[in-house]
Order: sequence, then C-alpha cells, then structure tokens
Amino acid sequence: MEALYRKYRPKNFDQIIDQLQAKLVLQNAILKNRVSHAYIFAGPRGTGKTSVARVLAKSLNCPNRTGYEPCGRCDSCISIDKGIHPDVVELDAASNRGIDEIRKIRDAVGFRPMLGKYKVYIIDEFHMLTREAFNALLKTLEEPPEKITFILATTNLERVPSTIISRCQIIEFRNFTEKDVVENLLQISSKENMKLHEDAAKLIAKRAAGGMRDALSYLEQVASYALHDPITTAVVERALGLVPSQIVEDYIQYLLDGQVMKIEQLIDEVFADGYDLYQLVQSAIEGIEEKISQKPSKELLTLAQGLIELTKEMRYAENKKIICKILSMNLAAKYSSTGEKTSEQPPQSKEKTVQTVVSVEQSLQKNASQGSQTRKESEPDTSQIEEILNWIKEENDVSIYVALSQSRITLKDNRVEISLLPSQRFQYEYLREKILELEYLFKTKMKKDIVVEIFIDEEREKRILQRLKELFPGKIRIEE
Repeated sequence: MEALYRKYRPKNFDQIIDQLQAKLVLQNAILKNRVSHAYIFAGPRGTGKTSVARVLAKSLNCPNRTGYEPCGRCDSCISIDKGIHPDVVELDAASNRGIDEIRKIRDAVGFRPMLGKYKVYIIDEFHMLTREAFNALLKTLEEPPEKITFILATTNLERVPSTIISRCQIIEFRNFTEKDVVENLLQISSKENMKLHEDAAKLIAKRAAGGMRDALSYLEQVASYALHDPITTAVVERALGLVPSQIVEDYIQYLLDGQVMKIEQLIDEVFADGYDLYQLVQSAIEGIEEKISQKPSKELLTLAQGLIELTKEMRYAENKKIICKILSMNLAAKYSSTGEKTSEQPPQSKEKTVQTVVSVEQSLQKNASQGSQTRKESEPDTSQIEEILNWIKEENDVSIYVALSQSRITLKDNRVEISLLPSQRFQYEYLREKILELEYLFKTKMKKDIVVEIFIDEEREKRILQRLKELFPGKIRIEE
C-alpha cells in the first residue's frame, strides 16, 4: 500500500497548498521563459520542497503544457511522477555527499537532454555536501550549459557556502498553518473513508508542527491503530503515545496551585505508565501558550519560562525523571511560597510534613538552645555554603543547585557532607550520580582537594519532627 504522503503528493501547481512565493516566482518564470539555471529551495522539512521541484521539472519538459501547468498525462509527466525520466535526476546529498557524485553530475551536464527540453537536477539536503563537493558544484553553477536547471533543496541554509548562495535564486518555504494542515487531513481522510474528527485532526496538526508530510504519516499511523473505528482525540493520543490532555492539564494546574507533592505523584505515574516526560513538559508549554493567547498573565508567562528552562535541562540529562521531578517540584514550591495560589490542603502525611519542615529547619535552629561548643563546631557554615550554592547556580548547573538547596551541607576541613531526609530519596539518587562533578565544583570554589559524602540522615528527620511537636503541641499530626 502506497504511503499517504506519496499518494497525495501535488502533481501540479494548483494542488500545491500555500507556498505562494514559490508558486508565483516559478509560474511567472515559466510563462516568461526566464527560468533560472539554479534555485535553492530552503525551508523546514515536510513543506513541499521536493514536490514543487518535481512539478517544475514536469512543467519544463511537458510538450502539452497549458500556461505553466503540466498536462500530467504525457509520457514525460508520467515518467517524472514515477522517478524514471532520464533527464530528471534526483540525488539525496545526505547519503551521496562526496565529490565523486558531484563529478558525475558535472560530467553529465555537458550532454543535451535525451527526451525532454530541460535536464533537471534535484539535490535534496544539499547542505550535507562536503567542502570538496561544494567546490566541484561551484564551477558548474558559474558556467552552466543551456537547458540545465539545478534545484537545491535544504533544511539548513546557514550551512551552505555563500559562494553557492550568490549564484542561485533562493525561494523560501514556510511551515503550513494549522488550518491548512487540518483541512488537508479532513479532505484526505474523507477520500480514504476514515472517520476523522476535527478535534483529532487539530491534535495531529499540532503534533506535526507545520509539516504536511509528518501530518500525513501520523494520520496513517492513527488509522492503522483505529482500523474502522472513528478517530477521536483519545485514539490519536493512544496511537501516537502522547501524554493524555487531562494529565497535561493537571500538571499545569498543580504547578500553578503550588501542590508540590501532587506534582511528584503525577510525574511518578506518568513515568510508570511509559509516557515521555520530555513530551509532558513540551505539551504543558503548548497548553500554557494557548492559555496566554486567550488571557495573558504574568503568572503564566513566568511558568512558561520555567518550563522552557526545564526542557533545556532535560534534553541531555541521563536521568530525565529525576531532573523533571526536582525542577517541577521546585517550580511548584515557588508558587506555594509566594502565595500566588492558595487552597485548602488535606491533613498532611508524614512525607509531606517532612518536605515542608525542611524549609524551616534553619529558623527552628535559631530558637533552639546553643548547646556545647562541640555542637557549634558541627553546625554548617551557612554563609560559605550560600556563597558556594550561588556560584554553582551562576555556572548554570541549575539541576545540581536545586538538589543541593534542598539538602543540608556541612563543611569539615577537606570533607563536604551532604545529608538528605528519607523522603528526599530522588534528590539523594541524583546527587549520587553527580558526585564526581560535585567534588570538582567544590574543589574549584574552595581551591583545595575535597571529598564529598552523600547520605540519608534518618536521625535528623526525627529531631525535626520532635522539635515541631514541641513548638506546636497538639497541632502536629504524623501518620505512621
């Protein structure tokens, strides 16, 4: 069975969706007989660059052309559609990027067309050519033979040498609008007898991010999953492995409400269900963008910025779950601490009580008795620790900074002790993975050899809880 994006590839200019600049430039060039010897088609993937190149090749070689439109029925048009026309050569520079391939083209351009009026060379992803191949192509572009047209397609114009660009006409292709993608999906699904709901088409279009080829590939995948059933948004989510929209909405709301523990629970559940956490955050950013377009607010803009930073941290992280959990909880904690969102909370469990207590441990210590001189010496040097943490944050180690800021750090000569509570198991595991990097950071800042020790301090948790019970008699409940 032929793929949908191949089956419904445009066969003439009239079938090309959008891309008005490309159509007008090429149509007028054909009508006035002023077709350039070389074009660069630049734009994102799946926007029709190769399809338009084939339509141009058909128009140039069609003996029955009406205006700028090829007839689509002659031997020339049919052979180009099938990819077997001897005068239309397609080359994928991603896999044929060496000088030998370009030399073959350079040697062949001197011969006149065999069947058609023009010889057309379509080189896809031509920015992948080697420097030597570019130099070999440059000579041909400088002194092109008659009736030769090069169409050089690229998704990365920045990597093309300026010497090549200056000898070509550049035609920019842009992403399709969501409206265009949705309309095309609905038309094709109707022809294919698919029961595609409009909301589902919008979700596919959003997932394709302006690429028509991607959208049709997704539609084909979803149709195979649904068989003869109607294609709804729920079917699209399951077929493409997308995080359900309700979970994304809950994630956004928990962040805005400052519900730290619910964020932790949601991320654990999403990960356990096999969904991509990176995609969860990306979907949340898209959801916030929609909310901002409807009703802008500083709160939403700040949250979107925080989630964008989170995606940067997650992109190359080895353990995306830990990074996502720590930074998401930190985002939620900011809303909780600033009071931007308030809501009544149910009775706290032991784990949630401990999580809340960590932030007030220093204030509790100020009210406690000073104790012996030995105990004073064991207390952490908070000013020096704060200076080190701020330096780590400025060095853009944000994930490490967040994890350390939730721990208790003690400096003892050449040893740095980092203790965490039992409820902070994920911070503990993350810092254990980064222990060599931590030693390097502390060594760099303190300018001496440092050994880092990371451990779970159960006794500290007991002391904190006991101290809270003493300060707030009858008001603290701890569920075992």
